[in-house]
Amino acid sequence: MKKLAAIVVALLMCVSGTAVSAEGFSAKSNGAAIFDFEDHAFFTVKMQQNENIYLSLDTEYQKEAAQQLREKTGKEASAFYYFDTDEHSFLRTGKLFLQAQEGQTLYQLEDGEIIELDAEFEQGYIIGKDGKKISGFVLNTKLPGNYIVAE
Repeated sequence: MKKLAAIVVALLMCVSGTAVSAEGFSAKSNGAAIFDFEDHAFFTVKMQQNENIYLSLDTEYQKEAAQQLREKTGKEASAFYYFDTDEHSFLRTGKLFLQAQEGQTLYQLEDGEIIELDAEFEQGYIIGKDGKKISGFVLNTKLPGNYIVAE
């Protein structure tokens, strides 16, 4: 029962966002934190002792952004990844994975402008302990932002 409660709490934290601390990492550990957002997005970053940060993800349809993308590129939005770090960046650069299909394009919405990103597309990205493989875009960043995947 305790395991089930811990799993439920962990899932709720990933859905709603959570503060993560590196306080418990030892000097022998690599101090890597892995943020798993329901197997659609992952952010892996090395954290330093006593580093705390809040990170949440909103994947709801963004009507205005979809319309802006359509007007600028003629493409339809198929997924939205809007990260919130409460305006703080990580101390180190991390690896951000955003699930997508081959042939799709990744855009970033920054200061009201839509920018096409030259992100690496990775086939067969392995996730979780079960080794499930998914595909998507991989970015290196200290500050996850707002992203749109388009067809």
